Amino acid sequence: MFKMKLLAAVAAIGMSGAASAGIVGSSTGNTELVFTAYVGNVGYTYDLADVGFNSAFGSNVKMDSLIGNGNQTANNAAQLTATSTYLSNGFSTGIVFDAALTGFDSFLALSGGTDGVLWNVWSGENAGVARIIQTVSDTPTARVRTNLINPAVTQFASYTDANSQGGTHNNLDATVDGYRVTTIDDGNAFAGKVAPELNKAYGSFGSIGDEMDLYVVRGASSLSNTSLGGFAQLLGATDQAVTARVYLGDTGEYRLQIAVVPEPETYAMLLAGLGLIGFAARRRA
Repeated sequence: MFKMKLLAAVAAIGMSGAASAGIVGSSTGNTELVFTAYVGNVGYTYDLADVGFNSAFGSNVKMDSLIGNGNQTANNAAQLTATSTYLSNGFSTGIVFDAALTGFDSFLALSGGTDGVLWNVWSGENAGVARIIQTVSDTPTARVRTNLINPAVTQFASYTDANSQGGTHNNLDATVDGYRVTTIDDGNAFAGKVAPELNKAYGSFGSIGDEMDLYVVRGASSLSNTSLGGFAQLLGATDQAVTARVYLGDTGEYRLQIAVVPEPETYAMLLAGLGLIGFAARRRA
């Protein structure tokens, strides 16, 4: 497994009302991240707008800002093994995004609570070589074939296009986080329908309260459907994992948080340093 350093993050709300509106989708060459949740016959879709990332990245941050656009070049073997050669990093340790999941309470009211709810953060595009940014429920240990990656991106495109026609997606205000609650009767817009395809490359769904790492996945070539693709972990400025989690906020609302998490040894060093500072302060006293 190789690692990928992270430049920056995420996306803006697009247009609403038409098939190509609302969520900036997979055929654009520069798509956005989407939060997906489902249980039983009820689903929830939330596209991450600029509002949660303005303080760190400014506006209109999409996939190219996260991982660069070099992944679109076909037949470049170096991009499967030396991704750091064309990527730089920007995240420092700490919380990058933390926002209430608007309308999530309506989803839970229909679903009957949080039991069995599965969620992920996912983005995929197929303009050139297929590219995916996703949470992972288990750490990838092997490369998968492009013929598992491509259908996932195609299904994601249908899913985002279908959701762009409903909910609160708003092309007039790029700081609005659009959402939609769906049921199995909503066809391609239902999160439970897209889930099996999104899990084919690498498992991407976790339960409420889980913390999952973010990874990038790419096909080997736009010309080959059988060659092995590549994957890499998204990392912060000092090679620390970028993670996502869903948690219950202090005022009872469910929130999505994306953060750069220090390795355990970093915590240990920090605690040791604080201990030494405290010891020195006591001695001076």
